[in-house]
Amino acid sequence: MSVSSYSTSHGNELLPLGGSRLPTMQEMFASRVRDRSSISADQALIHMIKVMMGTGMLSLPLAFKHSGLWLGLVLLALICMICIYCTRQLIYGQHYITYIEWITLMLCDVLLNLDHLGFAAMDIFFKQAVSVASIFVFMADNLKQFFDQTSSIHISQAGWIGLLLIPIAALCTIRELKALAPLAAAANLIYLIAVVIVLQDLFSSWHSYDSLPAIGNWQSLPLFFGTVMFAFEGVAVVLPIENQMNEPIHFITPNGVLNTSCFVVLFLYMTVGFFGYLRYGNDIKDTLTLNLPQTTLVWKF
Repeated sequence: MSVSSYSTSHGNELLPLGGSRLPTMQEMFASRVRDRSSISADQALIHMIKVMMGTGMLSLPLAFKHSGLWLGLVLLALICMICIYCTRQLIYGQHYITYIEWITLMLCDVLLNLDHLGFAAMDIFFKQAVSVASIFVFMADNLKQFFDQTSSIHISQAGWIGLLLIPIAALCTIRELKALAPLAAAANLIYLIAVVIVLQDLFSSWHSYDSLPAIGNWQSLPLFFGTVMFAFEGVAVVLPIENQMNEPIHFITPNGVLNTSCFVVLFLYMTVGFFGYLRYGNDIKDTLTLNLPQTTLVWKF
């Protein structure tokens, strides 16, 4: 049972960790008390796909350049499986302890070691800040390139970042995931349309499979792992999404929100990464959009 409020049909309460039995799945993931901020499994799936389909997808062809064409496919699937496993363990751990045990652990392990708490908080802050900053730079670079080549509007990268800050700051004032669900669904649709447009160019022609290395340089593998881990950037918001679900059991089941969203995103990642590297070879740039010719459909709009 997690620290959230629950109501079970049988009225069973979990025994302490040192009790005579382990809690069942039905007990750990019992239905929560519904409120106006609760979300359904469909809304949770929309949010999970949204947070996992980030800008890192467009850098995956470069990651495949570092790993090799076929090794990249294997490692990408392996990393996804590891992320799913670790996420499931994190969710199980959250639901396994009772509220009283959670308070006890907080008093024993956190409040008595406050000297380490500041370092952990700063570590989380800087990791999230770097991730957000990279997204701003990505959007600003692509907008600058687009308007520089298609119009008379010429704004610096810093100017575009300042303009983007206004609408994004407004969106950040929306605190409830339920209210953000329609916006997340619209964002997913736009993103998928963009992926289809990119795939149109990737499938137009490509290098021979034999012309690209199946296994890349081992010394460049850390660059592959760094890019892929940046692409799977939605792990940090898994618990907030799961905590808002009406029926948390639907998040963790084999065909639940977590597995479905991860496998959908993995399929898109493998497709874009594999065919992106196959299309442009060693000429691939930091992000795939910088390789797209102006004859591509996205430039016509």
